[in-house]
Amino acid sequence: MPSQRAFSLIEMAMVLLIVGLLLNGLFLAIGSSAESRRRSEANSKLQQIEEALYGFAQANGRLPCPATAGAPATLLGQEDPAGGGICTASFGQAAHGFVPAVTLGLQGTVNNLGLLLDPWGQPYRYSVSILGFPGPRVFTNAAALRTQFAAGPLPTGGNLLCVANVVGCSALSSPLTNSAPAVVFSVGASPSVTSTLEAENAGVVVAGFPMPSNLEFVSATYAATDATDPYDDILIWLSPNVLLSRMITAGQLP
Repeated sequence: MPSQRAFSLIEMAMVLLIVGLLLNGLFLAIGSSAESRRRSEANSKLQQIEEALYGFAQANGRLPCPATAGAPATLLGQEDPAGGGICTASFGQAAHGFVPAVTLGLQGTVNNLGLLLDPWGQPYRYSVSILGFPGPRVFTNAAALRTQFAAGPLPTGGNLLCVANVVGCSALSSPLTNSAPAVVFSVGASPSVTSTLEAENAGVVVAGFPMPSNLEFVSATYAATDATDPYDDILIWLSPNVLLSRMITAGQLP
């Protein structure tokens, strides 16, 4: 009768180690795939928001104000104030708040404040320049925008939003843009600010949400696991040339 040899404890341990390594690799692959899918969804939604903002300007002759976390119940998910003008959240040469999904007619998951959420459950941020301060705001006031357009080209630099792939956009000779009328972004999987790059986009906490504090933003390469300066924000900005071209085509500007 042939002898039967049982697994030794060492052999069993080796088998379990190999299985554990295989499962760990599988879980990492699944996690990476899920994160990639979420980032793809966020990019797609940001592009939809961008088109909705251009469409709003074509229909109304201006950009909407951001939604705010402290808006009254009648303005949940809508621009604050209704009708635009001097935005409730105006400070630091920009109005910083959230995408006014109801005003723009956008669908998607929202929180109890009516704010449109990204795939990680955080509201999309939206900032619009308050060019014209302290007078009428150019981009959220249709009459002011027509007056500015008639006066000549839009200015560049300190009065509009600046975007770069590093911190210190306004000091750069060639940023990604220094003439953006508006910026929209997702804070990604990590809502807390974990690096100087992310602090440029959302360095202060307002009503419990990390928010921008000035008119400078960072749009950098995805590097969530970078040990020194991680970055997982996803950011887009409106082009002033596309905005004005769309409005001219729609008859909102001469």
